[in-house]
Amino acid sequence: MDKSLWKHFNIKKFKKDSLDPEEDSVVIESPLTIMLNGFEILTLQITPQYQEELATGFLLGEGFLESVEEIKGFKLTSDRSVIDVETKNEKKPDLSRMGKRIMSSGCGRGFSFSSKKQREKINTLPAGPVFPAKIFFELMNTMEKEGEIFSRTGGTHSAALGDKSGKLLFACEDIGRHNAVDKVFGWAAKNGYQLDDKVLICSGRISSEMVTKALVNKVPAVVSRSAPTSQGVERAREFNLTLIGFCRGPRFNLYTGEERVKP
Repeated sequence: MDKSLWKHFNIKKFKKDSLDPEEDSVVIESPLTIMLNGFEILTLQITPQYQEELATGFLLGEGFLESVEEIKGFKLTSDRSVIDVETKNEKKPDLSRMGKRIMSSGCGRGFSFSSKKQREKINTLPAGPVFPAKIFFELMNTMEKEGEIFSRTGGTHSAALGDKSGKLLFACEDIGRHNAVDKVFGWAAKNGYQLDDKVLICSGRISSEMVTKALVNKVPAVVSRSAPTSQGVERAREFNLTLIGFCRGPRFNLYTGEERVKP
């Protein structure tokens, strides 16, 4: 694990009625400006890891790119604060077509875009596949074991991609739960994975924006250790997404998509 992902601070810890000196590990937070063919899209506050995957997942999910095949290459500055995604057609992004800029419910008061292009990618998911209930616990447990940054700092969200056999394909962490999910989808796109039989595993709250990310990428099931929001549940039900919350130990709450879950 890259030790540059956390920083040590000398602190005082209160316990047993006294303040004692201690060294604490704190997760790194840094800005990443995403550019497309030299034009700035936005700046995110992130954990500086998997920047190419994050930029890819964000641009695909928000409708700036139609396919990962459009990407020619990436240019990441030496301080890892700016990434320019270059496409084969080298066209200037049409920012006027991106719709409303919305402050999300994510960490760091991030922004997402409500665009016609994004909405056109969302369709009601077809029936299937069926997942054995036990794999959700297996995937959650494996993802949590992979979370070294969290185990050292307690300051990150996790997201992962798994298959219906219970195998964890990829896991990552970030200070922002939206960023972590975009990293997962960016990794899947770069590595050519079809997602219509996969599971998105998350540690954080499942809001409407998180459900939208899953729907754009045609993932049939989302499982979280945390809670959904009302709009997250309503959107999942509208588009036939299997949504599971509070997946902890031997139990979970199934909010929608029961036909895909086999006890």
